[in-house]
Amino acid sequence: MAMLLATPLVGQETETTVTTRQLWLDYNQKWGLSNRIAIGGSGGIKTISTDQWNRFYLKPEFVYSVPKFMLKQLKYKEALLGGVELYYNQNHDGVDVVEFTPFQAYSLTWPNRKRLDIRHYVKLKERFQFDTKDWNNSFGLKLSYELSFTFKFQGRVWEFGKGLYLPVALKFYWNLIDAAVFNNVFRITPGIGYKFNEEWKAAFLVGYNRTRNGADQQFKTNDIIFRLRIYHTAKSKKK
Repeated sequence: MAMLLATPLVGQETETTVTTRQLWLDYNQKWGLSNRIAIGGSGGIKTISTDQWNRFYLKPEFVYSVPKFMLKQLKYKEALLGGVELYYNQNHDGVDVVEFTPFQAYSLTWPNRKRLDIRHYVKLKERFQFDTKDWNNSFGLKLSYELSFTFKFQGRVWEFGKGLYLPVALKFYWNLIDAAVFNNVFRITPGIGYKFNEEWKAAFLVGYNRTRNGADQQFKTNDIIFRLRIYHTAKSKKK
């Protein structure tokens, strides 16, 4: 299981580090049911340039926008989220792995302005993994914090680039209990995006991801990520 990813770049007796190049594609959908409640999620595929594995996933979620009880003059947004992540890890040189992961999350976007918003996102995941040969299982517990910046080209100054935006995200992981595979440590993903209208937007990102694959902390990967993201938001219809 530990040697899922690539050919070693640096090898030592006590530690192995490899470098991979990966392509990630995902579609993100959101339906606003009311001013406070939305449902949605994402689905996609992650693959590696050496064609050793593919990772398919589906992440349905529920979103509750928290009303402002204090500091109402500030421009911010709060939300509570919950859902489940479903993964199928297709390993061409080994056993496939199925993962079922409930999660709970909190999101704070502040400041939330015309040209800039900063989002703080905290997430707790309970990871249940099963191999498809003998259906052996493992359990992992992961906590993550993501700090993301979105610079938006809008208003009079940037009228020529209206619709363009620059997303940058930093994500930190704490594997409280290691799962069998894909124990991420750190990720940074800068990119460029375009908002076509109030419902559709897309972004292309190039990022770096640091991962420990398997409970053995001596096997690590440096992942170079090329990611295409499509977003669609269906607004709630006013009666």
